[in-house]
Amino acid sequence: MTSPAGISGYIGFKAEETWGTPVVVDTFHEGFTGGGQVNEIARIPSAGLRAGRRVVSIRKPGGKTVGGAGTFELFSEPMVALLKQMFGAVATTGAGPYTHVATPGDLTGKSMTVQIVKPDSAGNLRAFTYPGTKVGQWTLAATVGELATVELEFSSKDEVLDTDAATASYGTGSPFTFIEGAVSVAGTPVATCTAVSLVGANTLRIDGHRIGSALIREQLENGMREYTGELTTEFESLVAYNRFVDASEVALTLTFDNGTDSLTVTCNVMFDGSTPELSGPELLEQTLPFVCLSATSDAAAVTATLVNGEANA
Repeated sequence: MTSPAGISGYIGFKAEETWGTPVVVDTFHEGFTGGGQVNEIARIPSAGLRAGRRVVSIRKPGGKTVGGAGTFELFSEPMVALLKQMFGAVATTGAGPYTHVATPGDLTGKSMTVQIVKPDSAGNLRAFTYPGTKVGQWTLAATVGELATVELEFSSKDEVLDTDAATASYGTGSPFTFIEGAVSVAGTPVATCTAVSLVGANTLRIDGHRIGSALIREQLENGMREYTGELTTEFESLVAYNRFVDASEVALTLTFDNGTDSLTVTCNVMFDGSTPELSGPELLEQTLPFVCLSATSDAAAVTATLVNGEANA
């Protein structure tokens, strides 16, 4: 019997051929820890004045806005399909293992159908299906003592209920831990790093309602992308602080490697300011925010390289 608790829930996804046309999901992520989509339907009340009436008498449904965030443990696979939605372009070479290189690319026409299966209190699995799903923002993070995570902020065309729940099956991927992570700046390992995060904002138009439909149009790019992040380290010397003061551009590399699979994100960054604070007798910490940029190419600003057993996206 299916448990009525959240332990019976799961998520699946699959790339769509045409934006907003749902497909049957066939890839499932066992590192999904919760979250998902929220269907918000606006209400439009009448402001009409009616003889002797003090309470609104007419209220009609307006536009749908569907979106939310899902949090995943960072598994070595499945990951390729998500990288394509996060970055836009993925080039794959090799065979067993495969090497997938993700760079900022065109997101037009790239979307997924996402299905989140939730048990009701009677133990029935209820499938909430979201066609036309895109990733508006993503956050890759690692903290001492924890598994690495990736959070995806979704925007979807619609929410569809009462569809069949796809049967979940899982691959051979495993989650990366903080021990399997490494950070280097300007080619030198940052030995005292306790936390790192990298955020990619795809700057999509997610409110594309138009006359004649309650649903949004495709979430097209609507501005420059932003890739930002932050390191937390001990205050080792003035080297890191001087990079901020001097507006230096340096290479930053974030790597996860479990001996079989790996994910390496290479960035060209400029650090923003955070003066080390003396607030007590403890060792001083330093927060190092940064922005990814490049005068030569988008790929030179940020590139993610995944090595695993997945053949393609």
